[in-house]
Amino acid sequence: MKRKGWILCLVLMMITAAGIWLTATGRQTGEPGEIRVDVVVDNHVITHIEILEHNEMPEFSKSMVQLADNIVAKNSPDVDVISGATLTSNRFLKAVKRNLEEKGYSPEDLATAERENDSADHMQTECDILIIGGGGAGFSAAIEAASTSDSRIIVLEKMSFGGGNTRMSGGEYAAPGNWVQQEEGVFDDSQELYYQDIYEGGGRKGSPKLIRILAEQALENALWLRDFVGVEYKDYQSWYGGHSVPRTLWPVGDGPAYIDTLIGKAEELGVDVHYNTRAVELIRDSAGRVSGVRAVRMGKTVDYVAHKGVILTTGGFGANVDMRMEYDTHWKTLDASIPTTNSPAIVGDGIVMARDIGANLVGMEDIQLYPVNNPATGNYYFMDYARINANALLLNQEGERFVDEKETRDNLSAAILKQTDARAYELIDSSVIKSMNLEHLYEGEMEKCIQQGVLARGSLEDCCEYFKLPIEEVRNTIEEYNEFAAAGNDLDFGRTEHLQAISQGPYIMFSCIVSVHHTMGGVEIDEYARVIDTSGEPIKGLYAAGEVTGGIHGSNRLGSMSIPDTVTFGRIAAKSAVAER
Repeated sequence: MKRKGWILCLVLMMITAAGIWLTATGRQTGEPGEIRVDVVVDNHVITHIEILEHNEMPEFSKSMVQLADNIVAKNSPDVDVISGATLTSNRFLKAVKRNLEEKGYSPEDLATAERENDSADHMQTECDILIIGGGGAGFSAAIEAASTSDSRIIVLEKMSFGGGNTRMSGGEYAAPGNWVQQEEGVFDDSQELYYQDIYEGGGRKGSPKLIRILAEQALENALWLRDFVGVEYKDYQSWYGGHSVPRTLWPVGDGPAYIDTLIGKAEELGVDVHYNTRAVELIRDSAGRVSGVRAVRMGKTVDYVAHKGVILTTGGFGANVDMRMEYDTHWKTLDASIPTTNSPAIVGDGIVMARDIGANLVGMEDIQLYPVNNPATGNYYFMDYARINANALLLNQEGERFVDEKETRDNLSAAILKQTDARAYELIDSSVIKSMNLEHLYEGEMEKCIQQGVLARGSLEDCCEYFKLPIEEVRNTIEEYNEFAAAGNDLDFGRTEHLQAISQGPYIMFSCIVSVHHTMGGVEIDEYARVIDTSGEPIKGLYAAGEVTGGIHGSNRLGSMSIPDTVTFGRIAAKSAVAER
């Protein structure tokens, strides 16, 4: 199966509802426990597993993706079940074995392939710069290194395709003084204001030195993405909570198009990308320098040797329940009942590998929740851009407002967790629906949400009846809010952004829960993106960028700051590795 097909499969799984089951062929099924897969085998080696059909809960579908990855890496269905998803794991493994049998493959056939490779155990592959993790930071680093040197570069990606969390994002990029600001007459932004927003938004916990670098380089890196890499941007921008002014650029096609542009540029420049390759252990030479990594690729153990440097870009640990419970000291509720917006691959493996060789970890207790997510999938609503960029209300089960809807993610999440059933309801009126063209832009999302039972459209009475909100209390809430909007003063919560009246219906209302979204902690780096050990010294040969690092965003990352982070420090890490700094 081609990589694009696998990507489509993952996207379908991430948005499939509990109780509504879509398949690659479009057929639906309601038989409990049925899982259908297509195992692709090439010369006795499992290369892909396409999940054709399932009716598992969305969180468990992520477990199936992880199991598929494990099977491909081991070239065998004899892998451990996923903790917390034992029944799903067993059904999935049974489906894999059944499909292999239907194709005439026995365990001995796969074992034969492994025996044939016994003499090639601990194979060695050499390069100049090795990048572990094929997401936004990894490919930013790869492009920088390939375009500025003649280094041989290899990117390792444990999944069957690239992108990581970047693929699942909107690809938003906050840049001070950007070209859209100039076109829209926003001239009061600056690097200093940008710096202050990040520092204050992160509870003053972020590293001033690293934040300053980000502030100084954000605009030039946005221009690099546009003019050199070839990312196409829309002609408008948006605002996120915590930012003093609108400064967020939007790529055409959002995160998927953004990351595919980066991957295409890297491949054009000659970067080798090894998919289905799981890094398991960093390797050091006799002098203590990180010289490569031991990995598992297509059932084989491969030692990748990097002559100039290894760059960690493996992401955070938002999809690792045990790890986030181990480090969380703030929310104290981050068990498996709290879903994640993350890719199932984001389990902190790079952080653990670095920690095992003495890397210092910082800010691990700082875990960000995203406040407005689909209860059926745990993923964020793209329709929520109405609240972010225009006007919407957040109501609780009692039909009351309970927070400034424009607050930062951490404050919104904390407020939602205090409500009945830890749930909120976003209400959008007809004027915003029309002005933002929501029914056209997000038609597919809306239809799926209706099927999932998390969205209602129609009159205020229709929406409230569907979600069992008290209609009179909702009317009173809207009336009071509209009075605040007319007076220009939100007496309840102090909202100032888009403080405008809620107009007539028809309305859209959808239910919301919080999800783990970003982990601000990770390995400590310096201004050269060198990984720092527990004694405060750089670990020679090891660099890091992106969510695998800690210390930049403090206790809370502002929206649209992830991509600037990955690009800025991805490029810095590449420059340092090329120079063997």
